[in-house]
Amino acid sequence: MILLSSTALNRSISDIIYMNILIFSVSLIFLIIAYIKWRNTYKDIRKALCNKENIDRLLPNGNKLEQALMREIIDFKNEEKTIETSKLKEDLQEIHDYITKWVHEIKIPLSVCELIADKIEEEELYDISGELRQELERINFLTSQVLYTSRVSSYSEDFIIEEINIDGLVKSVIKNNINAFLSKKIEVVIDDLNYNVFTDSKWTFYILDQIINNACKYVDIHGKIEISAEEDDESVILSIKDNGMGIPTKDIERIFDRGFTGDNGRKTTKSTGMGLYIVRKIAIKLNIKIEVSSKVSQYTEFKIIFYKIADYFNVTKM
Repeated sequence: MILLSSTALNRSISDIIYMNILIFSVSLIFLIIAYIKWRNTYKDIRKALCNKENIDRLLPNGNKLEQALMREIIDFKNEEKTIETSKLKEDLQEIHDYITKWVHEIKIPLSVCELIADKIEEEELYDISGELRQELERINFLTSQVLYTSRVSSYSEDFIIEEINIDGLVKSVIKNNINAFLSKKIEVVIDDLNYNVFTDSKWTFYILDQIINNACKYVDIHGKIEISAEEDDESVILSIKDNGMGIPTKDIERIFDRGFTGDNGRKTTKSTGMGLYIVRKIAIKLNIKIEVSSKVSQYTEFKIIFYKIADYFNVTKM
């Protein structure tokens, strides 16, 4: 405007064009520099987000509106997450669901025990004490299951790795289920199990106890359970095979899901669907692999694979 008012238009047009180009160029340079600075300010945050890392320590400390808003949003989300986590811990929904099912299941053997006790008193049939012992054993099994389930959330606090002999551990589990074997007259065939593995004895006992108890549950009277072990360069493999009702193909991929009972669980009406779910969680923490194969009305085989080289230092809280 100054040029237009002070000189003739034909003399000023080139100067106006030159000045506009100069102003545009300088503005563009400053815009590019500002963009690069802005991008570098948030480069580390973007990288952390892409790598799914914690960004709290990377928050900008400036007083710009966007920086202040970013800090407020992160603080708000952290507070929201803390409240949500506290609520989840208080609710313990998983434990609540299981205990509800457990209470339902525990009523069955308790009712049976009451009926047996009444029968003993009324008819003096003291030879049926074995039946009473069997039901009491089931109560004990279900009670132990609740205790293990309640402690599995703090598993890493109750974890001791030591060298364990498989033969002694399996025999302890069989002894723990002796009444189930006797009541159904189940034949137990044990091959050479004299192998040592590094694992946690208490939690491995729970895994074996669940699998062997299930085998007793799903075999018929005079059934058969075969327990064997073998060793290769990488692992020791413990096999537990029964000649029971078997697992349908459509169910075999889901037997470790929480609360899943399948066709067999509905037939026996004694399954909570939580035993193998806890088994899988413990096996993952112990770096134990469990493989299952089965044919309906023929057999079910569980293979528990103890690796010789396992990373036991990566145990984390569930």
